[in-house]
Amino acid sequence: MKYLPPFDLIKRPLDIKAVDGSLRITLSYDEFVNILRMMLQGVEVDEAWYKTAYPDIGQAIDEGRVPSARHHFLNDGWLEGRLPFAMNVEEDWYLKQYPDVADFLRRGLLTSAQGHFDEDGYKEGRLPYAV
Repeated sequence: MKYLPPFDLIKRPLDIKAVDGSLRITLSYDEFVNILRMMLQGVEVDEAWYKTAYPDIGQAIDEGRVPSARHHFLNDGWLEGRLPFAMNVEEDWYLKQYPDVADFLRRGLLTSAQGHFDEDGYKEGRLPYAV
């Protein structure tokens, strides 16, 4: 990530109120998505990788229906569960962290930790390595 918007900018569209001694926010779904898109502006998107990893988007870019991989990721891709760039899984760490994946791998139901992360793990909120 190259840029992160300041918190004051992020909280501008929020309706903030104290409820039972706790701050609560109210916003529409569209406002929520717009805040997320604002935060995603700093995410680097690997154009070549994205087009290859997501051939449907690669074709749409080549045909001029989508301006770029970055445009797609910021407007739709992240919301669809797509990655902005390849994330290399630290296999030993991943299998220790997620014993269910290690079990599936041992039983031959998966081919690799990387494959699991790419297909399901990211969408499930699993980390590819310790952060």
